Amino acid sequence: MAQVGIAELASMQQGMTDQQKTLFMSQYAAEKKDRTIALILALLLGFFGVDRFYIGGTRAGFFKLLTLGLFGLVIVSDWFLIMEFTDEINRAKAQEIAARVRASAK
Repeated sequence: MAQVGIAELASMQQGMTDQQKTLFMSQYAAEKKDRTIALILALLLGFFGVDRFYIGGTRAGFFKLLTLGLFGLVIVSDWFLIMEFTDEINRAKAQEIAARVRASAK
């Protein structure tokens, strides 16, 4: 999937007040992970799972750390997939924050 875009964030904010929208955007900005940083970490420190730890994948991070990236195989695949994984994490995080902001209004 593609990076979480402005239109997608706007659709998640439907039905929110201006204050809720501001809260949503500030929390999302604070919690989202940068896909470029994830890629750089995968390229430089992928053997140790640092890229997966950065995006919140602790199990995959430990797996890569203990097996040194399954002896290089997982590391190479992560060079191509880490940005997509980061987008998925950011999308899930945005949906979680939107639900939390809506619930706090009730």
